[in-house]
Amino acid sequence: MKIGIGGFTPLQLASLRLVFAGSVAVFFFVGIYKKLKTSDWLLLALSGTIGNLIPAYLFAQAAKEIPSSLSGALNALTPMSTLIFGVIIFKVDIKIKHIIGIGIGLCGALILIFKNPNAIGFSFHMDYVRPCLKVILAALLYGINVNVIKSKLSHLTVYANSMVPLTLVAIPAFFIGLSQHTYTAAIAPEAIKPLMAVFVLGVFGSSFSLIVFNRLVKKSSALFASSVTYLIPVVAYGWGIYFGESIGLVQILGMVMIMAGITLSR
Repeated sequence: MKIGIGGFTPLQLASLRLVFAGSVAVFFFVGIYKKLKTSDWLLLALSGTIGNLIPAYLFAQAAKEIPSSLSGALNALTPMSTLIFGVIIFKVDIKIKHIIGIGIGLCGALILIFKNPNAIGFSFHMDYVRPCLKVILAALLYGINVNVIKSKLSHLTVYANSMVPLTLVAIPAFFIGLSQHTYTAAIAPEAIKPLMAVFVLGVFGSSFSLIVFNRLVKKSSALFASSVTYLIPVVAYGWGIYFGESIGLVQILGMVMIMAGITLSR
């Protein structure tokens, strides 16, 4: 996303991401749509809107205005959002150990995000408030969406829950992109690298990963599935170690806390 935002505006980036994701999803969509009921269409459209369309634009706008580490920290609120909405709206049975697990995992994720020895530090100032609220809103929408998939759409296949919403939201994203002159920006010679970054973000970061994520939701609980958000900084550190970056005891502690938190949240 950071590479892509270097060549496109936030609205252009999010539109391209969703269109690329939808271009993959539509091939699965063709074999699915005839099996859906009217109620399924409405819920899948809702899932696509709150789980893909709105968050894509919110994160793209925030990526332009705040550091990645801050955005990642706020995105770690997704499991907590899943827990809160699961209890209040969807009446999910939550045990004390689940709450403790989410709390421990959140602390571990924050340790990894803010104690990265290779990250560029930043100081919070008032200009960050608005973009931070956008990321928080996206995390809240993610939490609602995971509960919708688990509680209302569990009778559908993983591919239906993944590919139909992406296909539907690609349509408005396409027209939003046209209105923002995205095609002109995409064919510019200097846009090759940002365009490839957004392509990878859409196809792998949205389309294929959504299939894997929804398979996890179907096989486990919404809370456990959302807690894998905590693994994002762990994976980032894994790549850092591979490329010879340093890691200390504090970072190891953060990883242990994350794994302990995820285990408790099952």
